[in-house]
Amino acid sequence: MKKIIDRVTITGADTNTKHEDLFKLSEDFPFVEWGILLSKSGEGKARFPTYAWMLKLSHMFDEYIKDYKAFQLSGHICGKWVRDICQGNWVILDDCSDVYDIFARFQLNFHAQVHTLKQSLFLKGFDDPRLYLRQFIFQLDNVNNDILNVATQNDVDAVPLFDLSGGAGILPEEWPKANGYCGYAGGLSPDNLESQLKLIEQVSGDGPIWIDVETRVRTDDDSELDLGKVRAFLEVARPWVTKMAALV
Repeated sequence: MKKIIDRVTITGADTNTKHEDLFKLSEDFPFVEWGILLSKSGEGKARFPTYAWMLKLSHMFDEYIKDYKAFQLSGHICGKWVRDICQGNWVILDDCSDVYDIFARFQLNFHAQVHTLKQSLFLKGFDDPRLYLRQFIFQLDNVNNDILNVATQNDVDAVPLFDLSGGAGILPEEWPKANGYCGYAGGLSPDNLESQLKLIEQVSGDGPIWIDVETRVRTDDDSELDLGKVRAFLEVARPWVTKMAALV
């Protein structure tokens, strides 16, 4: 077993998730990153928290990190906001002006739908000072992979998330080979994580990589994040986590 993971992203906390539970799990598992799904049209639906919920999280985040505690957050952007970004317009920063700064990373979710790129405007958008020192995750779905190439070739701190299921939670037939820092998602669960990490280990080189889970750590009716499943998933992942990540 190689310690190849530097973080585990749990995606899909929403308005039914208690903020205090997220902070408690971060204390127990400092390597966890909470992926918050962001969609203007999806706000308040399952997996997509309300703005009020995010605003409260932002206030609690500010207080929590004053004690030098780790609390990692990434904003997973969906829908029209992603299409806007591809046109060079980070309107999401205005629409979420009171909460965007809690996210150290932003992920662009393409969901296997073709996105049209205005390349020069797209690249210029990353010069916005509000995005300073942030990392950008590009969901690779074999439909929009070229957008990542445009970003990396123009000095954007951009990294791939291999998710061939497009967010549907389906295991791939095989995991893509890593070529630098990357993430793996699609069908991972508390029950299969150990066996799948052994397969990911074979293609990850020396790491580090991260893993992301969403669908298979929800309640059976998909109504909310199942924190029991989340804890079980993180327990399985823990032995694979790098020492540095565990001490974040």
